[in-house]
Amino acid sequence: RSLFERKNMSPLFSWRAAALAVSTLTACSSTNGTSASDTTFPDKALQVMACDELELEVRTAPVQPPTAGLDGVEVVLTDPKTKAPVDGAQIALVPWMPLMGHGADVTPLVQPTGKGHYVLTNVDLYMPGEWQLRFQISADKVVCSAAPTYNVP
Repeated sequence: RSLFERKNMSPLFSWRAAALAVSTLTACSSTNGTSASDTTFPDKALQVMACDELELEVRTAPVQPPTAGLDGVEVVLTDPKTKAPVDGAQIALVPWMPLMGHGADVTPLVQPTGKGHYVLTNVDLYMPGEWQLRFQISADKVVCSAAPTYNVP
């Protein structure tokens, strides 16, 4: 007897189940389809803040402030004393919703683009409310944390 007969499944049912599984996996594994090169950020920073011995500018796209859904974030790092761009930094971001006590399930992707600019894509602010962008930044001998907070419509 075939596997389909032993499991009391018809071949048609099995093919439908397989197609559904593949389409579900494909949908769950997809990203917003944008990369650092095709994300446009405004000239004016949404927020400028100190992060230990670094200055951090934050911009969001497609709009500022960010809206619910997948967003892009640009971080510009400079030395506050010399205003020189800081390249070679390691940046991690956890989108965090304080009221709910949890972050997003999707890990943002970080791509340095030069001259102190870093673009983070796949930033999933999946529902309206107050969100923190919890950054952990390591550059040379500086390790700092920053958590700008935004009301996301």
